[in-house]
Amino acid sequence: MVDLHELPALLAVGPFMSSRSLQQLPDYTSPPLSIAIEAAPEKFRDDAYLDQIREVAVNGTCSLDNTGCQMLFPPTSEAVTSGTAKLGVIFYGGGLVDPRSYSILAKELSEIYGLAVTIPIFPYDVAYMGCNGTDRIPLAAAAFPEVEKWVLAGHSMGGIGAQVDLWNIRNETSEQNLFVVGGLVLLGSYIRPDIGCGNINFSQTNIPMASAIGELDSIVNQTRFDAGQAYLPVNDTFHMEIMGGNHGYFGFYNDSLRTSILNQNDGEPIIPRNVQKDLTIGAIIHVASRMGLPLPSFSKATCDIHDSEDTDERASSASSPSIMWHSYGTILLALASTTSLFIFY
Repeated sequence: MVDLHELPALLAVGPFMSSRSLQQLPDYTSPPLSIAIEAAPEKFRDDAYLDQIREVAVNGTCSLDNTGCQMLFPPTSEAVTSGTAKLGVIFYGGGLVDPRSYSILAKELSEIYGLAVTIPIFPYDVAYMGCNGTDRIPLAAAAFPEVEKWVLAGHSMGGIGAQVDLWNIRNETSEQNLFVVGGLVLLGSYIRPDIGCGNINFSQTNIPMASAIGELDSIVNQTRFDAGQAYLPVNDTFHMEIMGGNHGYFGFYNDSLRTSILNQNDGEPIIPRNVQKDLTIGAIIHVASRMGLPLPSFSKATCDIHDSEDTDERASSASSPSIMWHSYGTILLALASTTSLFIFY
């Protein structure tokens, strides 16, 4: 259970909060775009139901009777039937961001790539709950018992919650728990050995990881982000800078009030939000493919998500037609101002 009075201090460890914003916890969370609500599980499309689950999370009484305080995106039945649905993703959302903002990403990971995905519901929409961790991995495992290995993916402050959970597992004596989590993906986030949770450092491990940041992200402190790369596995980290992307485009939410309420000023993106989403999915799949189990094998569906509610006309006016190519291992990424391409070998 999280004490409301402790939350401003917890938020202080985030990659973005200013000291002026931390005097008290604002009664605010960035709302999801309507297309993100539509992609959420049906019950969670109701704001009142989500608030009930948030209250359960605050009280520390999460169980599978109340969905385990998580939104569940099961893999397709074809993936389960094939016996290859053994990989899952736990997605830790950004601080003070409605968790439904990541539903589109989760839906595509489950329906197109056959991964089981959970998005935990955290107290007050803050994924970092202190050095004891979030205790959400057992709830995800109980919801999807067929999953053998999990990717922990976190956006912004969610990346701190994810790394603390992984660090705690790495320091447990149980070898069984050690292999439950197979990878880490940090999105607009970085390793923080300075938050009082031990000397968090994965540089000497071979855990598959990915670190992604938008070129125009002005929320994350770039100097600290660069320094944080030293704590990632030296030979097992996929580094990706999303050309023309920003901090907020890792999700589908309205961040227009974050400047006045949280003193945040994100950069103006010059690519569509869907491009950044596709590249983010690519980074997650890249990590999942390196965890020692085959990716799910089945006849893949297609998702047609149109970002009609987004202000991507700003991106379509970008003048540069150049394509930026990024390659690492078995993935090849091509990024233009209006399109993205993944080729898997």
